[in-house]
Amino acid sequence: MRIKVIFQTQLPKSISINYQYFLSSAIYNLLAKSNLDFASSLHNGKHINTTKKFKWFTFSWFQIPKGQRIIFNSTMKILPGQFSWFISSVWQEFIQYLVNGILELGEIKIQKESFQIVQVETLPDIIINKDNKHCPNFIFSETKDVYCKKFSCLSPIVVTTKKEYNGKLAKYYYRPSDDIKEISQKIRQNLINKYKIFYGVEPQNTSLEIFFDEKYIKKPDAERKITYKTTEIKAIMCPFTVCGSQELIKFGYECGFGELNSAGFGMVKEI
Repeated sequence: MRIKVIFQTQLPKSISINYQYFLSSAIYNLLAKSNLDFASSLHNGKHINTTKKFKWFTFSWFQIPKGQRIIFNSTMKILPGQFSWFISSVWQEFIQYLVNGILELGEIKIQKESFQIVQVETLPDIIINKDNKHCPNFIFSETKDVYCKKFSCLSPIVVTTKKEYNGKLAKYYYRPSDDIKEISQKIRQNLINKYKIFYGVEPQNTSLEIFFDEKYIKKPDAERKITYKTTEIKAIMCPFTVCGSQELIKFGYECGFGELNSAGFGMVKEI
């Protein structure tokens, strides 16, 4: 389930270009306005009985027309006008509390700036059709249905692993130049884990492979560096085709592809 939030600003407003943390905080504030117990439980990871503290929601960067924003060093100035923001979750209760909070509060705050919400739209569910003609080099069992969808990123995708550095294991953020099959497998397993915890069962079809746009993945813009609080996060922002399980593709669309979804990473839109 996905909503589109539309903002209106009458005056220029300046915020940090690393504003994802403030958007995440705004979401919890909106939830708390509607249901404080739900917001607290979600924030503290007490809504599920597992060591994996998935939140099952994600959100986009602000979708601001190019002529309406000016970026200088680490600051973004938003000029007067309207712009939008997308939030998505497989969890209907989350969306309902969020919309109620938006209707009651009517604004969000980022650093010292307040942004007035003028409209909220509930968007239609994604339709994922069978398609085995647009998945390069991908081989499925004849007994499995093949589904395929093309996406672009509304926020970059984070994929990590552990690698040895100076004799110790440390977190490693995958880059666009890394092995795409390895990245694809990490995203697949992450989706399966989240799906199993949310639904209590494994998806019937667990096949999934991602193919990044071969031309775009080589561009400098495909790699993004974001500071979240005090942590520098490396991520991938590139259009891609995903093929395989209808259940996993839909789940990724609703909850986000990759990691740190509730921090504003891994949200996509259809191409």
